[in-house]
Amino acid sequence: MGYAEKIMELRQRRKKRVRLKLKEVNRRGLWRIYFHVSNRYLYAQLIDDTTGRTLATLSTSVPPLKTGETVKNKEAARKLAEQFAQLLKQKNLWRPEGYVFDRGNRLYHGRVKTFVDTLREHGVKI
Repeated sequence: MGYAEKIMELRQRRKKRVRLKLKEVNRRGLWRIYFHVSNRYLYAQLIDDTTGRTLATLSTSVPPLKTGETVKNKEAARKLAEQFAQLLKQKNLWRPEGYVFDRGNRLYHGRVKTFVDTLREHGVKI
């Protein structure tokens, strides 16, 4: 097994471990906020796991957030979180009991931590 295959396997294990813990913790059926980082953009989704539907989605690849500067750093994560909190309010998806956060296979630091901290600053309970 080469280096790249080993890295991919470790990422898949981490993602599976995070999702399993979310299922154990989320017994109340809270909606899940999923944050994804690709090579180019940042993505945020609100998912209802009981019905399997994506309720809201936002990305730095869309024009309100896509500017001439880079769209995948901490500043872009902060802007994405601000816009995502506004989107939840606009679509009446705001829940006072809160949400669970799914970081996927990413470690909780850098862009992921900035995204969550900004959501909390805007009143989203995670």
